[in-house]
Amino acid sequence: MSVTIEDLKQAVDHLFPNPKGITEEAIQRACINRHYYLIYYAMLIFIKDNFPQYDMSRDGSFSNTGSHNRVFCVFEEIAELTGSKKAEMLSLQFTNFLTKRHKADYKLDENFSSGEYSQCLKYAERIPELAQALVDEQASN
Repeated sequence: MSVTIEDLKQAVDHLFPNPKGITEEAIQRACINRHYYLIYYAMLIFIKDNFPQYDMSRDGSFSNTGSHNRVFCVFEEIAELTGSKKAEMLSLQFTNFLTKRHKADYKLDENFSSGEYSQCLKYAERIPELAQALVDEQASN
């Protein structure tokens, strides 16, 4: 059985129906983890559908880095090649989201602030919007 992005979104929405109302740090961390992976897989599909010249496999484009960093690298390269501010913002926001997800998942001895949590929720909303804006921008050029 396979899982779609919509399935993942429904699971995240079911597990965390009111993410802005979560105040417990451990649950915030879990919420960020699930939101991050939803965005990560959505961006893999987005790249495949809209920028098929990028091979996201271990042996493909940017094979010298980890699978999550490859997403960042695609948007960074698009920004460099086209001068797109939207692609630049995508690369920055995706990288920041990944860094904060790492902190939420692995640095349990460090405080994960409410500000970091709020920023991650914004990334989860903004990254798909920026991705669509990038496609729209590329289509008009």
